[in-house]
Order: sequence, then C-alpha cells, then structure tokens
Amino acid sequence: MYQDYAVIFDMDGVLADTGPIHYESWVKMANEIGKTFKKSFFEATFGQQSVPITRQLVGRKVDQNLVEKWAQLKEKYYREMVKDKIEPLPGVIELIEDLKSTNFKLAVGSSGPPQNVKLLLTSLKIELFFDTIITAAEVQDGKPSPDVFLMAAQNINVKPQNCLVIEDATVGIEAAKRANMKCIALTTTHDIVELRSADMIVQDLSFVSVKHIHDLLNIKTQ
Repeated sequence: MYQDYAVIFDMDGVLADTGPIHYESWVKMANEIGKTFKKSFFEATFGQQSVPITRQLVGRKVDQNLVEKWAQLKEKYYREMVKDKIEPLPGVIELIEDLKSTNFKLAVGSSGPPQNVKLLLTSLKIELFFDTIITAAEVQDGKPSPDVFLMAAQNINVKPQNCLVIEDATVGIEAAKRANMKCIALTTTHDIVELRSADMIVQDLSFVSVKHIHDLLNIKTQ
C-alpha cells in the first residue's frame, strides 16, 4: 500500500542505546595513544564517522594512516565491549513490524562501519526487515552530509520527500533536512533544545505510531 514511502533508521541511539559503550571504547583508545577523551567532546561528535572524530582528537599534524589505524582500533574495542550487551530500545521492534506490515520500505542509514552495523542488526534479529543498509563504507562524506540518506532512498527507489528519518544526533537531523526528508528525533543522546529542528521529538519509539509517520509524510489514509 505504501511502497512509495520509506522510513530510514539511524542505528546508534535509535535502534539500541550504544552510546555509553562507544564512549567507553573511545576513552580506552585515547588513553592508549596518550590523549584525553572528554564527555563533552563525545557528545559534540556523536553521530559522526570515527575517522573524522579521531582526526579532531589528535589534530591536523598526525599522519592519515595512523588516524585511520586508531579509528579502527576504537571500533575493535567497541565490538569487543558491545557483544552480548545489545538490547533494542523501547518500541523499536514493534514499530519496525508495524511499518513492515503496512508495506513501508525500511532502511538503515548509519555512520558506523559495516562490522558494527552487521553486529547490531544480527544481535537484535532485525536485519531481514531492512530493504537496504547504508554504512560509513558506502559514502564518501558522513553526516551532516545527506549522502547516507540519499543513497538509501536511491537504493530502494523512493523519492527523498517521501522518506522519513529517525535520528538521535544533531548531525543526523541536519543530514535528513539537507536530504529534504522529514525527521523524528529521539532524546537518547541529546536534549530537546539541541534536537529542535526535527519535525517530532520523542523519548523513544514507543511514542511513535504508524499514524504519526503517515501524518508527517502527509499520507492520506482511507
């Protein structure tokens, strides 16, 4: 019925509350290379890809190969820490099932590397619900560039204006808006004031129904 419409989910902070584990793995990597990783820096950069975050952490003078090596180390620590700890956030499974049952196309648009995305989706047993999965490996420019969401829309053949993004990071909301997509924001990692440019702000997905998404996308139901 709604094959012309899609919902694109960010991963971290939307499908599962992985933020604390990401922070812990950043601190471990930073300590190892003699840097201090502050909570305020984490909050300011959450939602971006790990290589640009690492570059900001270590400065402009460090060799790019070393930056990429340290970013990969951080992600290795994250996967070791997150294993067996992943639980879906409230309302995630129910909303995905409801959207799928009404024939919405579903996508993941994440700043995470493919290994992280695969680990989370298989752990939550939801990978098969998604028609396309876009990770940091598929796009040149990460959020707030709209590339990840535009590629998701292109892969499932849905116009950007018929897509709704679910995000928790300010860079993700900006990316959705730059892609000409509606956006629901969750307060998992940021407060309401920081998320104010979203079209709807909720605590978690238990507060979101298919009808809310119909209304935001201006879908007329009989």
